[in-house]
Amino acid sequence: MCINRRILFTRLWAPVLLTMLFWLPSQEARAQYAMGNTGLLNIPTADMQEEGTFMAGGNYLPDGMTPFQYNTGNYFVNISFLSFVELSYRCTLLKTRRYDGKRGYYQQDRSMTARIRPLKEGRWNPSLMIGVDDPFKNTGNNYFATAYGALTKGFSLMKGDRLALTAGYYIPLNDYTVKDGPFCGVSYSPAFCREVSLMAEYDSEGFNMGVAGRVWKHLSLHLFTREFNCISGGIRYECRLLH
Repeated sequence: MCINRRILFTRLWAPVLLTMLFWLPSQEARAQYAMGNTGLLNIPTADMQEEGTFMAGGNYLPDGMTPFQYNTGNYFVNISFLSFVELSYRCTLLKTRRYDGKRGYYQQDRSMTARIRPLKEGRWNPSLMIGVDDPFKNTGNNYFATAYGALTKGFSLMKGDRLALTAGYYIPLNDYTVKDGPFCGVSYSPAFCREVSLMAEYDSEGFNMGVAGRVWKHLSLHLFTREFNCISGGIRYECRLLH
């Protein structure tokens, strides 16, 4: 889904940003991650959800956001058993040909993610997260197979605004994965509307920028663009199973 950059900003981004900034309810938003994990738009961070948090949702992924040469999407479930352990299961739709020759989304790429946080953020030190995507070798081509580490540090700005910086590195586990090399990103949440996060990142393949926010108590939305060429977005339901 490729569109003119100027049309993208003037006709879509400006109204969306204004709507989310002024009409979302007053609950703090956490950034979204296109693969169904805690993070920014398409990169992981060293942040973790609260213990017992369950998440489920789906994302639209245009051509260029995945190893496939077509638009697709995914759906996922995610749970943080402990405040420093997060697990997720994800299915990405694959376009294949059926027995009668008809082409459609008849198969799925199934993958898992495991993340641990050995170091929690302190006054001076960043948090550290280590993760692995799609590590099993007997589940097809393992398109997202990678190990990675990330550091995240948050800062309180004037008037209570919050800024967080993330940097990390992907180590590919096979020749199919699109994730390889360094990644970094920044998120900003204004004090008057903490439920909204504005984000920009480099995900080792390109630059993304977008917005995420909570629209109801348990429902979050996010929308972002890859270098103003393609639009991706998703929805997530979140609740705490343990208190």
